[in-house]
Amino acid sequence: MSDWKTDNYSFVGKAFDYAYDQRMKKMRTIVSESDTNSASYILEGLGGYGEYLPYDGTDLNISRQRRGFATVISPEQFNMTVDIHRKQAKNDLLGETRKVGQRLGYGGAMSVYMKIIRTLGGAFDGMVGGDGKTWAATDHPVASKGGADATYEVDTEAGTFSNLHTKSFSVEAITEAQSMANRFVTPDGLPFLCNMDLCLISPELEGKAKQFFGEHAKLTPERLPGGALNDANPVADMSYMVIGGGDAGFTGEQWAVCDRTLLKEIFCVVYNNRPEVLQAELDNPLIDRYVGYIDYAVGWGDARPIVFSNNN
Repeated sequence: MSDWKTDNYSFVGKAFDYAYDQRMKKMRTIVSESDTNSASYILEGLGGYGEYLPYDGTDLNISRQRRGFATVISPEQFNMTVDIHRKQAKNDLLGETRKVGQRLGYGGAMSVYMKIIRTLGGAFDGMVGGDGKTWAATDHPVASKGGADATYEVDTEAGTFSNLHTKSFSVEAITEAQSMANRFVTPDGLPFLCNMDLCLISPELEGKAKQFFGEHAKLTPERLPGGALNDANPVADMSYMVIGGGDAGFTGEQWAVCDRTLLKEIFCVVYNNRPEVLQAELDNPLIDRYVGYIDYAVGWGDARPIVFSNNN
């Protein structure tokens, strides 16, 4: 390889890695990352054996596991290629060679970021999960009977639950959504223990969010719906994250509350190949080619850790 190409790669590779990592920091609050060498990845929902039964000293209580649902996530390949010409590199007065790595890294991170916010924004009418419902639905099955090949049969006797309501963004609506979650049960009938500590909002709702959350929101001002001056604000200790950009993610009166710790367990970016930049060998010694590459997909495995609201 030509010396000028070797020098280029030392700049481009480092810039790519740094740019990608910086852009993904925010998303790692709510989504986990997993690696697989398989064509598909199975994300298991919640499950368990339920509450212990009384023991008579002789006969053991044989339990049947009550399962959640499995979601199959199948990574797909994505690529972006950039050529650097030798003259361009030699006359690199503006640091364009270094910017190739930064821009490819930014593009790789934003590709993953956009997939994450599109998955959240599509909760109301987008992809269907392992339980056969969109992520935000009024009739999620509580449990399954298990099955084969990640296709689980609904346990109709276990009932359903809703993680969707339609109230406008307000302190009252947030606390109502938290109460909904605290009434959920796990597939084995136990209380769903959660801490709905993070609010996900559309860009249009950020002004209100700044009033509701944070150090200066301990007291509810009169201007908030239902609030009287100096009323204690029950959601002041929560934090928020904007889920939206361009035409993707939440819009208008779309928002959600979630348990950020539990959400990371069931909301996942699955990689066959994490974003990287590859230097391609070319016959032309005057062109240095860089290939940004990702093989990934995003999916969710359970609806309990998040309650959505859509008043659009």
